[in-house]
Amino acid sequence: MKTTLIQGGTLLTADPAQPLLTDGHIRIDDGIITAVGAGAGPDVAGAETMDARDKLIIPGFVNAHTHLCMTLGRSLGSDRTLLQWLAEAQLPFMAQMDSEDYALAVTLGAIENLKAGNTTVCEIFFSSRYTDGADALAAAALDETGIRALLFRCSSDEEFAPGFIETTGEIDTRSKELLQRWRAHDRVGIGVGPLVPWTATDEYWADTCALRDAGVGVHLHTAETPEYNDLMVARTGKRNVEFLADEGVLNERVMLNHCIFLADAEIDAIAAHGANVVHDPTSNMILASGNAPVLKLRSAGVTVGLACDGPACNNTQDMFEVMKDAALLQKVTTRDPVSLTAQDVFTMATMEGAKACGMADRIGSLSAGKLADITIVDTLASHLRPIHDPFATLVYSARAADVETVLVGGEVVVRNKKLLTMDEGDIIRKAQLRAEELRKSAGLN
Repeated sequence: MKTTLIQGGTLLTADPAQPLLTDGHIRIDDGIITAVGAGAGPDVAGAETMDARDKLIIPGFVNAHTHLCMTLGRSLGSDRTLLQWLAEAQLPFMAQMDSEDYALAVTLGAIENLKAGNTTVCEIFFSSRYTDGADALAAAALDETGIRALLFRCSSDEEFAPGFIETTGEIDTRSKELLQRWRAHDRVGIGVGPLVPWTATDEYWADTCALRDAGVGVHLHTAETPEYNDLMVARTGKRNVEFLADEGVLNERVMLNHCIFLADAEIDAIAAHGANVVHDPTSNMILASGNAPVLKLRSAGVTVGLACDGPACNNTQDMFEVMKDAALLQKVTTRDPVSLTAQDVFTMATMEGAKACGMADRIGSLSAGKLADITIVDTLASHLRPIHDPFATLVYSARAADVETVLVGGEVVVRNKKLLTMDEGDIIRKAQLRAEELRKSAGLN
C-alpha cells in the first residue's frame, strides 16, 4: 500500500463538517483520502510526507466547462461578440486543424489546467476531423497528461459551419464507439450533447436522451446570448430552456452551461428537473455576453458550478480568476457585498462543480473516502500576506501561478510548480509553431 501524508498546512476542505482546519493533516492510501483532521496526525512507517507549512491545501478545482480543443486559437479574434468571434476567427482556424492538432491543443490546455490546480476538466470537444478520429486522439491525449477529465463529444447534424457537421447516424455510432472505448477508465470519461441547440435535429435530441437514460452525462450550451433564444424560437417556436424542458431533455445528468438569458419560469424548470448549471463569468465578460442570474438559480436550489470556458475565449484556465470574477459580478450588480461570498465561490469551484458533473461521491472535497485530487497553494508571496481570512486570500488574492503541488488520484503530477507527466516546454514550442502555420492557412491576420 502506498501512503502519503500532507501535514502542517491550512486546509480549506469544502466539507461542511469541517470547512477550515488551520493546522491540519491529510492521509492518502492508494490514491484515496483516508483521514482528514487537525494537528500533524500519526506517523506512518514508509509514508511519503509532504510539509505543507505556509500553504493552503484545497480540493483540486473542477473546471466544469472548457474547450481545450480550441487552445491553439488563444487570443485569435479578440474583442468580438460570441458569434462574430466564432464565424470570423475561430471556426476558419479550426477548419485547418488535423486530428493531431486537436490532440496537441487539448494537451497544452490540460497542462495549463493542471499547473493552475484544476484537477478535473469538462472538455466540450468539437472538431472538423471526426472522420479522422480526432475525438479518440483527444481523449488519449488528456489521459497522457494525468488530468481527470470528462470529454463531452459534441457535434451538429444541421447547419452550423462547413466541415463541422455529421449525419445523425454518424454522431450516434461514433459516440457509442468512444463511450465503449473509455467506459472502464478511472480518470477519463465520455459524455455527449449537441454543440449548440439550434443545430440539432429531433432525432439527435432523441439519441442524446437515450444515452442520458443509459447513464451518460449530457452537456449543453444554453441561453448564452439573446441569439440562442432567437434561433431556437425561429426553429422550434420555443426559447432554449423552454424547449429542453418540454422535450424532456432536462434531468440530473444534464449540465447547462452559461444560462444567462433565462426567464423566471425557465429557472423554475431547471430546478424542478434537477438539472445543473455551469457559470463562466470571465468568458461571459470578455465576449460581452452578459451576467447569469446566479443568485436566482442558487435560491431556486439549482447546483451551480464554475468554469473558465475555453483558453481561446477566456483567455486563461485560471479558476482563481474565475472565482473572483464570479463574486465581484454579483456584488456589483446587486450592490450587496455578501450576495456571493469568497466561501460561496470556492464551494462552487470545488464541491458544486463535482455535483454538477455527477462526481460528488468521488471528488470535490477533502473528505475521507474521496479520491485524493488535491491542490497545494504556496502563500509565501507578497501579494498573499498577511493572511487574516484564508478563504478571502484564496479567492481575492491568489493566482494560478501560486499553485505549488497538484495530486490527481494521489499521484503527484505537479511538484514545485513543475509538470511531471511530460515535457511542457516541448509542447509549448510545438503549439506556437503549429498555430502560426494554421493561422496562415486560414488566411487570418
